[in-house]
Amino acid sequence: MVSDALLTLRRWLEASDFKHGERLPSERLLARQLGLKHNAINRAMARLLAEGLVQRDGYKLSYAGDGTSAACPFTCDLVLARRSFYSRSYLKTAKELGIGLRIHYYESMGEVLNHFHALDVPETECVLFDAPHVLPASLWESALRRLITHGIPAVSIRQHSPDIPCVQTDYARAVELAFSHLRDSGHREMALVSTSPRAPSACEIVAAWQSLRLQRGFRASSERIALYHEGREDDVRMIIEKLEGAWKSVSALAVYSDWEPIVPHLLEALAQRKRCVPKDLAVICLGDLPNLATTKPPVSTAAIDVSFMQESVFHLAQRLARKKQDMGILAPFPRVLIQPHLILRGSTRPLIPAKAGKRTSAAGLAAPIFPVGQNADTSPAELSQNLENLIRRPYTLAAHAEESRFVTVSLDPFVNRPLNFRKGWLGDLPLAHFAAGKHKIHGVPFQVLGGHSRKDCGAIVFRSMANKTGKARSLPSRVRVPIGTRALSIYILHGCGYSRFLAPFARYDFFAGSKRLGSVPLVALGYPPPGCDAEQFEREARKANIQDWWPDFPHIDFPDARRVPVMEVEAADANRHVFLYTLEWKNPFPRRKVTHMEITVDSGQPTTLGVVAVSFLAAVTKQPATPSASPGPVAASRPQDVRTSG
Repeated sequence: MVSDALLTLRRWLEASDFKHGERLPSERLLARQLGLKHNAINRAMARLLAEGLVQRDGYKLSYAGDGTSAACPFTCDLVLARRSFYSRSYLKTAKELGIGLRIHYYESMGEVLNHFHALDVPETECVLFDAPHVLPASLWESALRRLITHGIPAVSIRQHSPDIPCVQTDYARAVELAFSHLRDSGHREMALVSTSPRAPSACEIVAAWQSLRLQRGFRASSERIALYHEGREDDVRMIIEKLEGAWKSVSALAVYSDWEPIVPHLLEALAQRKRCVPKDLAVICLGDLPNLATTKPPVSTAAIDVSFMQESVFHLAQRLARKKQDMGILAPFPRVLIQPHLILRGSTRPLIPAKAGKRTSAAGLAAPIFPVGQNADTSPAELSQNLENLIRRPYTLAAHAEESRFVTVSLDPFVNRPLNFRKGWLGDLPLAHFAAGKHKIHGVPFQVLGGHSRKDCGAIVFRSMANKTGKARSLPSRVRVPIGTRALSIYILHGCGYSRFLAPFARYDFFAGSKRLGSVPLVALGYPPPGCDAEQFEREARKANIQDWWPDFPHIDFPDARRVPVMEVEAADANRHVFLYTLEWKNPFPRRKVTHMEITVDSGQPTTLGVVAVSFLAAVTKQPATPSASPGPVAASRPQDVRTSG
């Protein structure tokens, strides 16, 4: 029946002589005109859409013509769930990038395998597979890997599988963002609602949530996990029963919903039971579905920029096809990890903080955890003063030295990324509130470069797995910075991103000619892994000397390195701060000239280093003896006393 409908549709299109882009009648109208069943027309039209003969924009169908794909230099075949929210955005993104796109819809695993089999032909340029979380990778990875074995580039979207290129979401990071936001809003009793962990994304989310037991006071929250299947009425009823029973003390709920619209049904059920969101229960989603912005109240999310993710998919597909064309074989299989960001809406308003001296309330809420330098009774003026005090505390040598003895090192020949613009600094977000010019930090004057133009770079960003280019050039993995004088100590203003727990990722070496005077390995503190309790984390933190610049990581001062709070990009009213760090290296040979320093990174690590400024404290040279009026020998001047370090 479908084949007959397909043949009838082809003949009708040929006889109608439609022009490219001309609107076609609806499927129901075509069914009446051609005397066919609507179901057969629908399936036949899906074939024509996959072939590129017809285009769909929502419910509107238009004629694409036989030359549509040929007009594009590169065409992808996307295997996508029929009820996906993102089919229209895929088409829009492909059109903006000048890429041809044929969509093959599926409703079952059998249809997925049939599409893969049909696409296993030499004419296929690249296959993209947007796998839903309800399908474990084991069901489809062998079929997709067969395409790669036959020389056809393929990309998995949102799910990782060995030996298959993929673009996926960092779900563990989404859990961290959601948890940190709820914690900073004053919530101490939380719970997770997730789909049944049949796929890697759900497993990753559940594992990340369980790691909350490492945080002091959150062991009970880490154990509150409810798993649902299809977001049906009985799933919502199960969640409500938990909130009215064993989870009665819960004040915040994190919900993973990648496809099933369970959150609107949950909000409706809560409203029927007179539970107000966010007054009685805060709700945040891991993943942003289109309907979450229109619910009452709108739901906060730890979301992924869908357009950016789809652009990354198409760019990766083009790269794989280009490498195959240039080399004759497929390139190594990359894995692109897209970082989430918070979208705050009305479902997660902060709790009213408890007064000082009060214990946990009946709802199980303790005093909220505030940003550095802040507590429940801190006024904005006091907070500003506390943060200023963090920046003013001098290093010991700096406290005993006149400012004229400090010399700033020019980094102008080496800077490669702007500080204050998007897609600058360490990644996608800027240091928008860190101005260029002179800054006195921890008693040391630093000269920060940059300016109001995107071309005015202010940082040396080094190569890593997460960052590879700057100013259209490959980022360096080693830089040699000249010093050329005697120095008691050298101070570095820097930051890092994409850090992992206690991961060594870079090294500062200081030289007098060919002799190495000293070396400082950079070790990122990162976020504690599962199995690391609070006491162990505090003990292990002594091995680090820098922390990720993002505010959701635990930030502390280290013995020879201190934090520098900088106002976050879009959170001026919330007093949230990102963090740079300063590092002090004391020269063990102060009488020897420091000719240069070398900065070397391990580009195979994800942790990315950004150096903003370098200054040094010059050693005091011997002063000529003052002639004495009295006879006798002239006493030699006393050499510089370096015991000021205490």
